[in-house]
This record gives sequence, structure tokens and C-alpha cells, in this order.
Amino acid sequence: MKRALLSGLLLLGVLLVRAQDDHGFSRRAQRLLEVLAEEGENSPFSLVAKIRLGRDRAGAIAILDSMTRDVSMGGMFYAYSLMGAYLHTRDQLPDSMHAKVREAFRWRTMYRGDTENHWVMYYTGMYLAAQTWPGEDASRWFNGRSSTENFEEAKAWLDQWMRTASTIGQGEFDSPTYMCVFLSPMLVLYEFAADRAMKTRAQAMLDLLLADFAAEHLNGAYCGGHSRDYPDDIVNPLAAPATRVAWLYFGQPDTEKWEDARYRPRHRGSWETVFGALGSYRLPEIIYQIATDRALPYVHTETKRVRNVIRFGDVRNPPVYKYMYMTREYALGSLQGGILQPIQQHTWDVTFGTGKPNNTIFTLHPYYSWKELAMFFPEEMKFLAGEVDRYHLVYTNPDKWNSSSPFEQTLQQKNAIIVLYNIAPGEKHPHIDGFFPKNLDERETDPTGWIFCRSGESYVAFRPLKPYEWIEEKSNWRFRSHELKNGVVVEVGSASSFASYDHFKAEVRRTSLRFDDFDRRLTVDYTTTGGDRLHFTYGGRRSVNGKVLDFSSYRLFHGPFINAEVGSGIITLTHGGQKRVLDFRNSSIVDE
Repeated sequence: MKRALLSGLLLLGVLLVRAQDDHGFSRRAQRLLEVLAEEGENSPFSLVAKIRLGRDRAGAIAILDSMTRDVSMGGMFYAYSLMGAYLHTRDQLPDSMHAKVREAFRWRTMYRGDTENHWVMYYTGMYLAAQTWPGEDASRWFNGRSSTENFEEAKAWLDQWMRTASTIGQGEFDSPTYMCVFLSPMLVLYEFAADRAMKTRAQAMLDLLLADFAAEHLNGAYCGGHSRDYPDDIVNPLAAPATRVAWLYFGQPDTEKWEDARYRPRHRGSWETVFGALGSYRLPEIIYQIATDRALPYVHTETKRVRNVIRFGDVRNPPVYKYMYMTREYALGSLQGGILQPIQQHTWDVTFGTGKPNNTIFTLHPYYSWKELAMFFPEEMKFLAGEVDRYHLVYTNPDKWNSSSPFEQTLQQKNAIIVLYNIAPGEKHPHIDGFFPKNLDERETDPTGWIFCRSGESYVAFRPLKPYEWIEEKSNWRFRSHELKNGVVVEVGSASSFASYDHFKAEVRRTSLRFDDFDRRLTVDYTTTGGDRLHFTYGGRRSVNGKVLDFSSYRLFHGPFINAEVGSGIITLTHGGQKRVLDFRNSSIVDE
């Protein structure tokens, strides 16, 4: 009796420790499944939640049955999500459904797609399908390859992608939208890969993707520059699918606010986190701490890569250089400028940690060109802009909020950034725009030319170099300037670094800012409130405190929490006394 009681107490203690260690993950995962099981949409994500929770299981199986027979459904999204839903529920499915899911991979064309996230989804689906139905000949597969051939091709591609991502970075990097369709396939691969080495590599990729997000995360928002970002997500970071990932794994933003419809991420793309709620992968404690520890400000830099350049370039994957300055109140982050991702690039922003919607300020040049698209897409060049506009709707719009531009360059040092533009004469949209949310606590134009803003405990000083106008819109004021040779200087402060908002403004007014003869020299010299001197000539030298900036010295990751050399395939995570090493060369994860 005593032994049984002691065993029971020990088990209770273990359960309590686990409950504390998961930081509320189990509760949030359950809540996600319950909400998703109530959804009316017919997707593999909602169906797997219904079946696992026993909510109208017969109806869900009937819909899954219809999905296996609907010849209009196919492609990479279907391939991996069908396998994920099937493998998570196969012990609850009738024999007839096992056969129908198998036949879907015989008669349905699973298109591979044409982007990095497409290929990750496609090859994950094919890897697991070939593993599930091994030893079958080519006649049993839609693509005329045997189970063995499909498995080996999928394995080789996934290995190559993981190797590339861990040595020179992702091409579709740090996307608040598309990170979900990298995470979700890896969650399914980790859960069901039979090969131990592949399972470990999938786990390492999950750790890498989430740690990468964690270092640039603030209270639910993915901050700074991004490769692919939709306009609605750019102007309202807490509405992006990444916020559901942050909520599930990091417990941010605050649960009560997230349940408020104003803050809840919309459904597009973010229900794919269901595989995280269902699976056995658990966020390592060290990554949770990286995502939530904002006790001290820090600089974090990264190297990513441009997606494959097929025209108008000598380098297949030019590097992308990222800079992030993170504090507990705000984050300021940027890319170096130029065309680094077609259509949906987001070059820089200030993100506030207030938890309010539209918690950001940024500028851009709304550029579009068939030449930009032809760099990356193989179709006939003269039709490209129109084709992209059909699918992304805003590509040629002068008011769009996402854009790369060959006429934009940045220089950032901690909490200050200079953004310069040199727009060529004759460009279709010869202006720059800036987003200023209406819910700022204060916004004022100072006689010195600075525009001062406050959002909670965060302060922004924004200095246009050329004349501008304000255009009122639904949720924001649009800053617009029509000069071709243009730029802005921005410095951000907070209540923890200045005695007050008025003190911040007074200190900014005392700073040194020079841009004499700007139209000819395209040069700005600014000394920040902290004493750093930024000297920036568009198309020329960028220096900080007299030292010329050398982007080629950037490591794959460099900061207090994540470090890796370009080309090494070894990513080291650190926090306090914790250390975790992701070794993609040897398919190992080591905690030290």
C-alpha cells in the first residue's frame, strides 16, 4: 500500500513537472484542436481534428472519402496534408479508406510546384507515401516511378534542402506566412519517418525554424525584414499565420487578447499548426527562453539567400543580410535592400510589442517590373507582370505594401536606420510610401522636421529627407513622398532607455543630421542619441563610427542566442547555462 502510494506521488510529481515545463503548450494545443474541430471548412486540418476528438467522426470520414475521389484536388498541399491527416488517424479509419488514400497517389497528379515551400510539402508527402506503401512498381504511382524510386528521390531532395538551409540559408526565409508550410511538413515528417536519421534531421529543422523565428519574435509578432509577406500581414503583424505558431509554442501574445477577435490570426495558412498540436514534437526549453527573454536588448544578424536567379544575374543564390535590434518594447530590423525576393519582399520595419493591431511603421518603394520577375520565373517575360497580378492582385498597384526595389538601400545600427532611395526616371510608381497606424498614442510633426510617434512605451523619431504628404486610410495614415532621390532617417527609443517621451524628443533634436547637396551626393551623415555615427552614400560606402560595413563578414547566425558559420551546417543555440547543437552534417542534436 505504501509502495503504491509512493509510486502514485512520484507519478504525480513527474506530471506536475512536465506541466510546468511545457509552459501551457498542452492546454493551448487542446484548445486549438477544439476550435479547429468546430470549423465548417473541409480541409485535412479540420478533418483530422474532428476525427481525433471524436466530433462527428462519421461525417469527417465521409468528407475525407470525398476528398480522395475529387480529381480536382491535387498538388503539393494535398500530398503532404493528406498523408499527415491519414497517418494521424489511420487506426480510426475503415479499411475502405486505407485503400482510397492509397489510390489517390495512383490516379491523382501531385504537382511538385515551383517554390521552396512547394517542394518541401511535395517531397514530404512523397517520402511518407512511399514509406507507407513500399515495394510497389511504377504502375501503382501517378508519376510512373516505383515506391523505391519515389522514396529515394524524396529523401535526396529533403536531405539537400536541409543541408542548404543550414549552410547558406533558406530562399523563402523568415516569412510570417510561409513559415507554416515549412514547419507543418517537418512536423509530419518528424512524427512518422521510420528512418532514425531522417527523424533526427526533421527534428533539427523544426528546432532551426523555430529558433530562427524566436530570435526575431516579440510578443507574437515576426519582426524585421521578410522574404515573402502579404500586405495584410505586413500592416498588421499579429494577423499573420506566424502568430498562431508563436501562440502555440511560445504562449504569446497573451491568451486572453488572442481569443479577442481583433487579435486572432485569420485562418489562412495557420490551421496547419494542427500537426504540432497532434504530434509528439515539443519545443526545447532553450528555444522557449530565446523567444521570450527580452530582459536585455540585443543585436542579432543573419545570412539568408536569394531564391534561384535564372536571368539577369551572375550568381545563382546571392546572399541576403539581415540585421535585428531587439528590446522588450520594440524591434527594429532590416534587409540590406535591393531585389532579394520578387513580389512580396518586406525590407524593414519597427514592430511594437504593445499587443495592439497594426503595430508597425515602415517605408517602401512600390516597384514592379517584368525584369524583376524574369530574374526568377521562366515564363515569357512580357506576360509575367500580368500573370503575377492575377494571383497576387496587388503587384502592379501603386498603393501596395509589399515590394522589393532595386532603388532602395538601408544602413542599420542598433536602434537607428537610414533608408535611401534613388528611383530611376520613368519608373511606373515614382514615389515612396510609409505606414503609420492610426492607433499610435501620439504622432506629431516637429518644427525641426522630425516626425515623432509614441506607441505605449516605444518612441519613434522619423525624419524625411524630402517633402511629403499624408493620405488618410482606414487603419493608417499613408506617408507619401514623390521625389526620386529620397530617404528617411529613423531612430527608436523606449521608456527603459529614456526618462520620458519628451526626453527622447529633446535628445533627438540635439543629434547631428547632415544631408547637404543630397540630390548630387546621395549621402547622409547621422549621429544617434547613443553617439553612433552612421555615414551612408547610396550605391557607395556604408560606415558606422568610421568603420566601413562589410556584409561579407556576416555569419549565418550571430547573436547572443544563435550562432553558426556560413557553410558549416552546425547551428549552436545558447541561453544562460543551456546549450544545444544542431549538427546537420552528422544528423545529430546534442544538449551540453
